[in-house]
Amino acid sequence: MPKTAEPPLFFEGRPEEHIRKVALISREMLLGKTNNAEAVTLTANATETKIAKDRVCCDTVVTLSPRSESAAAALASGTVWVEANYGEITIHHDSQPDTDRTFGAVFVG
Repeated sequence: MPKTAEPPLFFEGRPEEHIRKVALISREMLLGKTNNAEAVTLTANATETKIAKDRVCCDTVVTLSPRSESAAAALASGTVWVEANYGEITIHHDSQPDTDRTFGAVFVG
């Protein structure tokens, strides 16, 4: 089973630099910059769209938010569902020629 990306357990260097980096990361997280969101467009004329993500595992929850009318229609039709495995997310969907079925995707866990 592939391992997910892990933060370093130890920091080598001056403690002040480590504290500064932790403060910068904490500030970004408070501003919503958690590096776990992106735009995803469903593959046209296919029934699956695959996304490679190093930090994904079988417990990851994926939330999709439609960014176009055709994406909203695909989500409302009930034919879109998501499967997360180690290192990869698979979005299952119906086969349509639309190339604008774009979603905002958030990956948690």
